[in-house]
Amino acid sequence: MGGLEHRNGTTSLSPVIQLEQVSRVYGQGEALIRACDRIDLSIYPGEYCAIMGQSGSGKSTLMNLIGCLDRPTSGRYLLDGMDVSRLSKTRLARIRNRKLGFVFQRYELLPNLTALENVIVPMMYAGVGRSRRRRRAEYALQRVGLSDRLHKRPGQLSGGQQQRVAIARAIVNRPLVLLADEPTGALDTQSAKTIVEIFDHLHASGMTVIVVTHAQEVACYSKRTIMISDGRLLSDHLTSVAIPQQTPI
Repeated sequence: MGGLEHRNGTTSLSPVIQLEQVSRVYGQGEALIRACDRIDLSIYPGEYCAIMGQSGSGKSTLMNLIGCLDRPTSGRYLLDGMDVSRLSKTRLARIRNRKLGFVFQRYELLPNLTALENVIVPMMYAGVGRSRRRRRAEYALQRVGLSDRLHKRPGQLSGGQQQRVAIARAIVNRPLVLLADEPTGALDTQSAKTIVEIFDHLHASGMTVIVVTHAQEVACYSKRTIMISDGRLLSDHLTSVAIPQQTPI
């Protein structure tokens, strides 16, 4: 099950995410678990994908592999054309910082830092010059509607606002792919709606977005739904073939 090129032959773009017979196995013998089992998957620049499945289906393991938070037991993973399957932890960390943005269910903000400071942190690791950090952080927070919350700490923000800070932090290094793992799982209905609308706007600007979710009301914003069950791809449904042109964020 590939991406758009496999389906309609209309795009000359190369995949930004390409998994070839990727498996992730835990344990051995009778205790062996195939969390991901020989997955072939291609995701192209500008796609908006939802990865869905029941609890224990392997969707979070797949997200961890795509996000270079884990390495496959077997198979090959190409990120932006580079084989990252066997890279060291140090090199994977560098790639995560420069090419991938992450949004998690529980925000993962540093509690003693302000919203602005939280967004600045990944730029420090990426080597962005001091003079540009604040300007880019302010712009990222503006994009998620938090220009008036720059100097608030996480404890002074609602859950929805904290998640918007997390999105600003995820996009500030201008990643190739934005990855979100159950990003609305801890939010009320209205806050969740705001978050998925932000993802929709980011996708409209050209960003590649991949969301792991069990919620259909979140997945319905995506243009492609990938179902996983027992570690295998069950279905891969494309709801739109339009790919926006990549534009700077």
